[in-house]
Amino acid sequence: MNNPGIRRAAESEWGLLYRRARARLRARGAAALTLTVVSSCLVLLFAAVDEFPSGAAFVSRIGVVRATEPWDVALLRFPVSIFVPAIHLPCWTAVFLVVLAFGTAELTLGPWRTLAVGYTCSLVGTCYARFGVSRPPGHLLHLPAAFAQVRDTGPSAAVAGLGLLVAWRFGARWTALGVVLLTAATTAVDPELAGYEHMAALVTAALLLLADGVARRPAARGAHGSAAVAPRPR
Repeated sequence: MNNPGIRRAAESEWGLLYRRARARLRARGAAALTLTVVSSCLVLLFAAVDEFPSGAAFVSRIGVVRATEPWDVALLRFPVSIFVPAIHLPCWTAVFLVVLAFGTAELTLGPWRTLAVGYTCSLVGTCYARFGVSRPPGHLLHLPAAFAQVRDTGPSAAVAGLGLLVAWRFGARWTALGVVLLTAATTAVDPELAGYEHMAALVTAALLLLADGVARRPAARGAHGSAAVAPRPR
């Protein structure tokens, strides 16, 4: 990158995120991406099994969620559903999104936080689908009744939530804005259930960022106060 202006812009946008990811990759090597590799393999596995009639029935029993199903069934299937590619999303697109979003998140947040954020954003999307279809027409959060029969699977809600949270948390503000605008535009142009769940995931990620900022504030004030009262060296 020979253009100084482009270099400065890239450093300003992605510098902190890049340094954090590079440090973790250097420290742990390939093990730093264990969650990403396992998640990608699960997506490929379920996509392959789903191609066969008997396999599709098996995948449906353990990992396909619909808003019409009882809560206990949906919650039991939910942990697997995030790795079952959505019908409208090609398998390799799902894998690419997992590698991009989960990989970046795992290298910056760590595997457990990545998993927690991804599942939280996906679960809120799934809950919103159930809530929305049960609201009457005219309600602010109403969703069409036909959405109740839609197969609710795939990692895309987790990808949207992780994309926003990681970008904003590590200073890539324009990237975070791009994630929000792209998701909103896609949902407006093609108002499918997945798009509404993605919007719910973005709201969840924003609330997690807000909670993280509130939690960090007292610690930052404490550190600042300690520095202010520390005796000066003679």
